[in-house]
Amino acid sequence: MGIFNDAMQAMYHSGHYGYSINVKKTAAKVDPKDVPAIVALGTVSRTPSFRTWHIDSPYKTKEFMAKFTTALADCSLEMTDLDVKPEMDGRWGDR
Repeated sequence: MGIFNDAMQAMYHSGHYGYSINVKKTAAKVDPKDVPAIVALGTVSRTPSFRTWHIDSPYKTKEFMAKFTTALADCSLEMTDLDVKPEMDGRWGDR
């Protein structure tokens, strides 16, 4: 069952990377779903207070960070207002 489990894990999770984004309390409240450039990065979910975001993206960390930095030009937040953490969540290669 080990080989089958690894194969299913690889197929299910291939090409998806999770990013957890925390907005500092001193920063402006921005709904990421109102910024088209952020929505284009992947599936966006956020808390009702807009202080914690999660983006499930097809981009690896380096490419995601470059695109995310560019996307912030369309809103009132800057990279210094955010704490971005790539998630290690059991996806293929992260175990």
